[in-house]
Amino acid sequence: MDNLRQIELDTPQGKKQLAVLCGDISDLSEELDVLTISAFHRDYAAVPHTLLGALDQNDINTALLSAEPFIDLRTTANIWLSQEIETARLPIRRIGCIESPPLFSSGDRTAILLKEIQAYFHMLEIASLSGVPIRTLAMPVIGGGNQHIDSELVMIPILNECLRFLKQDEQIRRIFIITRNRGQAEAFAATLEQSYHLMQNRQPAEEEKKQLAFISYSSADRNVADNLCAKLEARGIPVWYAPRNIHSKDYASAIVQAISECSHFVVILSKHSLASEHVLNEIDLAFQELNRKIAFLPLKIDEEELGPAFKYYLSRQHWMDAHVPPLEKRLEEFVSQSFPIN
Repeated sequence: MDNLRQIELDTPQGKKQLAVLCGDISDLSEELDVLTISAFHRDYAAVPHTLLGALDQNDINTALLSAEPFIDLRTTANIWLSQEIETARLPIRRIGCIESPPLFSSGDRTAILLKEIQAYFHMLEIASLSGVPIRTLAMPVIGGGNQHIDSELVMIPILNECLRFLKQDEQIRRIFIITRNRGQAEAFAATLEQSYHLMQNRQPAEEEKKQLAFISYSSADRNVADNLCAKLEARGIPVWYAPRNIHSKDYASAIVQAISECSHFVVILSKHSLASEHVLNEIDLAFQELNRKIAFLPLKIDEEELGPAFKYYLSRQHWMDAHVPPLEKRLEEFVSQSFPIN
């Protein structure tokens, strides 16, 4: 089992760890309070060369455990948590399962799966509050393998939920993200490294923020961003957007600091930005700032459908559609509605 990246978090409960491992779950010597598995909808077949197959070979029958779970939320969220396992060859106390939603569209399945991942960690919080010991947790790449869901789409949500659970739950001490796929493991490790770097360089939020609009956009939509910036500044709203406001070589730290200082986060949604990992990362940072009441302002300038990862962040946010010409008028409406004159 190769440990590709491990970080330590300082929390009110002490130091906690999140690690990305590459290898077979059966080789993990650490005792697990909960091992998370991913399965097809109501299908727990112990297929050879899969995690369910490996568990079955070690006296952990997932189908039997699913028959009488400790928490059963399959009807509403396709998730469940097993009773404590009494006899097994592996040091695993419980199984937690996230099932693939029973839909035919891969895009719909992925969007729903992201919601299930959120619900799964809330279920663990409920179990923890109910007295179930959850100090160590293992997560696979949800939806990978035979379910053929792109791991890049679930990578940031999984890491976010792991970090949030580590910070908030009193019991949890270590979370392991485990996959046998070297490429997936290295991608997770790289993303975790970047997230940790951004967290370390984030400036502490102040109680009151001066008005500042951050514009997130794809470089292909630079003309729209320039136009929007001009309209905002003409209205007396200070604007931060790259590359104009970056004055150092540390691009990532400049982005983090600007988002931590802004009062309004404006994201221009288009076919270009919806394919941009940089825009998704900026949305993720702004999403984490919602607890200080940052104004989240999506502006959709074409009819491109939101991808699953963007739906994860934006499904509960109100956005303005600006794809009906003339764009100039739509931008004026957006500015006047989002930044009314007192």
